Amino acid sequence: MKVRHNVRAVLLEEEIGATIGPATEFLTLTEPGEKVTVVQHFFRADVLDMDQSRRSGPEVDDPSIGDFSSVRVELNASTLTALELQPPELASYLREHAKKWGA
Repeated sequence: MKVRHNVRAVLLEEEIGATIGPATEFLTLTEPGEKVTVVQHFFRADVLDMDQSRRSGPEVDDPSIGDFSSVRVELNASTLTALELQPPELASYLREHAKKWGA
């Protein structure tokens, strides 16, 4: 489990330039297939800081690809619904638990 948390922290550093607090897995989705079973793990963590200058990757280096700016959103059911998050199971779980998480 610790490796997964470290991988997530590294990905957040690259993608949004963030440092996060402890990560807690809150949802696991399993999609069995004939040859491959896909398992998705979702984690929740507090963003302790975010520095856009620490972002890296082709989407940051080439503005012709599009705008990949980070956007903060309120954690509530109506905002989460408007975001049309995928997969649907994740969106549903987040809407149901947003209030419990202090949003």
